[in-house]
Amino acid sequence: MLLIKVMSDLFDVESSVIRSEEPLTDVFAPTRLFHREGQRDYLASCMKPVVVGRMPRNVFLFGPTGVGKTSLVLWMFDELSSHTDNVRTCYVNCWKSGSTHAVLSKVVSDLRIFSNPRRQTKELLEDIEGSLKKSGKKLIVALDEVDRLESYDVLYDLCRSGCGVVCISNDEHALANVDVRIKSSLSLEWLEFKEYSADEMYDILSDRASLAFAPGAISETVLRIAAVQAGGDARVGLEILRKAALFSEDAGSSVIGKEYVIRAHKDAVSVKVRQIVGGLGQYQKMLFSIVENAGTVKSSEVWSAFSKEVGGKVSERSYRNYMDKLVTLKLVKASGDVRWREYSTTL
Repeated sequence: MLLIKVMSDLFDVESSVIRSEEPLTDVFAPTRLFHREGQRDYLASCMKPVVVGRMPRNVFLFGPTGVGKTSLVLWMFDELSSHTDNVRTCYVNCWKSGSTHAVLSKVVSDLRIFSNPRRQTKELLEDIEGSLKKSGKKLIVALDEVDRLESYDVLYDLCRSGCGVVCISNDEHALANVDVRIKSSLSLEWLEFKEYSADEMYDILSDRASLAFAPGAISETVLRIAAVQAGGDARVGLEILRKAALFSEDAGSSVIGKEYVIRAHKDAVSVKVRQIVGGLGQYQKMLFSIVENAGTVKSSEVWSAFSKEVGGKVSERSYRNYMDKLVTLKLVKASGDVRWREYSTTL
């Protein structure tokens, strides 16, 4: 009897903290947006013309990771679609669909156009144009992580096909080297997103916690600790809550203590770093690995090790651009001036 009782305790859910894990993940579409009223109103003004059958204004959203860029665009798409039948929307993650063909294939799929996957890029564009002409609707395409595109020509192709474009990036300078003819066609308006303050982060985490956790599972004090540890990044904050809740459940506790939040912080940052690193190019991954293995290292030493590893195939200028990107993504920290710069990991 004792053995049976002990075994039954293995599946005891009385102390379960999590009611639904989804509100703590990237796939969750929030119904409430906090502290992005200015960006919301500006983005709405860019999209508003489609309600009366006009072209939207193309816009570029930029700012650090976890500051609500993607969430706002997806929320706005839902709002727009519920308000008018004059528009179709399509979201493309350029980490997953980086080639022109992959982007257009995603658009064709979202428009539910029957098409052969082997069709050429030109034919896919004709499919999109034909569908829009037949329906009389406008199309807005959001390109997340736009700097991951293999070619920016797809931006020109979409504009010429009568599509509105929303570009999203962590890097303010992501489109700096885009061809002049593409820039002219896009005529992008810029919309900046800054990091959340600790108080703003608390509001976001409190809202998600109310959806994810059982009543009373986490206190205001512990939520504020998580908000501070998030460092302005909502993705990190949500992952802290998720991991802390799992730690609490593993310990058989029905309450998330601050010790679990503190413990979850490093894991949450590590998860974020690994996700970003997974989407880097070959050379950027090499450079990150060099800095990560060294801990803190001089720029000249990074360049020496990197140059040796790639056999001199990459110029020093390209090396500096790659390192600047790693700093922008907050994968590494830079200190000192250009000549005496040192790099270290953010973990």
